[in-house]
Amino acid sequence: MSQHSLDPELSGFIHNLRATLPYLEEFDQQTFVICLSGDLLEVQNSRVIEDLALLQQVGIRIVLVHGAESQIRKLLEKQGFDYKTEDGIFVAEGTYMPLIEQAVSSANWKLMTRLRSCARQLKPFTGHFLLAEKKTFSSNFNTHFSGNVCGIDIETLRQATVDSELPIIPPFSLGEKGRLWILDPHQVAFEVATRLRAKKLIVLDTLPLPDFGKTYSSEMTTDIISQWLKQEPDLPLSQRLQLTTMTEACVRGVERCHLLDGRIEGALLAEVLTPKGAGVMITNSSYKRIRPARLNDLQSIMEILSSPWQHSVLVSRTSEYIERQIDNYMVYCVDEDVVGCCEIIQYADGSAAEIASLAVDKSYRNQGIGSELIKEASKQIRSRDYKLVFALSTAVSHIFTQGGFKEISPEELPEKKRKNFDFQESIVYGRNLD
Repeated sequence: MSQHSLDPELSGFIHNLRATLPYLEEFDQQTFVICLSGDLLEVQNSRVIEDLALLQQVGIRIVLVHGAESQIRKLLEKQGFDYKTEDGIFVAEGTYMPLIEQAVSSANWKLMTRLRSCARQLKPFTGHFLLAEKKTFSSNFNTHFSGNVCGIDIETLRQATVDSELPIIPPFSLGEKGRLWILDPHQVAFEVATRLRAKKLIVLDTLPLPDFGKTYSSEMTTDIISQWLKQEPDLPLSQRLQLTTMTEACVRGVERCHLLDGRIEGALLAEVLTPKGAGVMITNSSYKRIRPARLNDLQSIMEILSSPWQHSVLVSRTSEYIERQIDNYMVYCVDEDVVGCCEIIQYADGSAAEIASLAVDKSYRNQGIGSELIKEASKQIRSRDYKLVFALSTAVSHIFTQGGFKEISPEELPEKKRKNFDFQESIVYGRNLD
């Protein structure tokens, strides 16, 4: 091994660490509300608490909501009592309240202890941040103490996250006259996320993720997930409640909601810090988008353009050239990961503009990304009153012909382009924008 090279495993780690930088930049000082099921707290050797601590330590503002399903169920069963639900919501019958309070407190204490043990600088704290009122069930239960959230001490939560503290919200709250109400953690997480205007709502559970088949992907808009839910009448009630709550949160302004199987090692970090993720993501709009390139995209653009399989079809660009022309580049992003790019070259006589440096990362080919970049570039060129948009290729290119381009003569191009380029090995594609 050369003295100037690293061990491959270490090189891979460094590459992956660098790849997280756009996400860390995007999420710095942003609020994530994370809902952790009580069942997950009982999973042995789970490192999800460490991953939570890591995200908080790198500058993400986390508000943690936890459930206590497993703890309550175990205590009730131990005493010979049933764990009753309606529409996936636990019914806290009055007779069992001492046991229920004990179970919730146990889950809360376990979570606090595990977080505190992860890092000395971590400052988790818990308390009564909510106001609640009695929930109405359609069935005739005996006296119960299941509630709905009716108020949140938003300022305390917001200030705590600004001060780098980590608020932990248990699934209970006080109501009028100091009465204690047991709450559904998903409703708590929903209310907190929407009122805090959180960047993300993340639900971590122990259920296998839904099987969306080949028709749907694991990244869906609210409209698509709503359609899918109508087609799945046999979906477990608890999972239907999770997906419905997440969908409504997106409608109410949370940018993205994620459902994860917390038993999968590293699922939380993979979902938050990589483009492919590890769970189900719901958004009110597409998380794939085209935007103007920025200087901090330079390295990603260079990596895409310098990929070996691009060499035969692209004119070589230096990093110095791209840096000078960065305002003329557009990039296609999957989340915060740059996976495609193109350049718009404008000619001084105002007659035409060129689409150049069109490239897509190998892992994202055949997904229509190149076509979308061509469409957006053509739209921008038209808005600038150019009459012709053109591109050069060393081979027959269906991506251009499918976008309305046709093969044209080099004589139709601007004089500057004709003088400075050898067209013998190139096919010229053009499209009139009148």
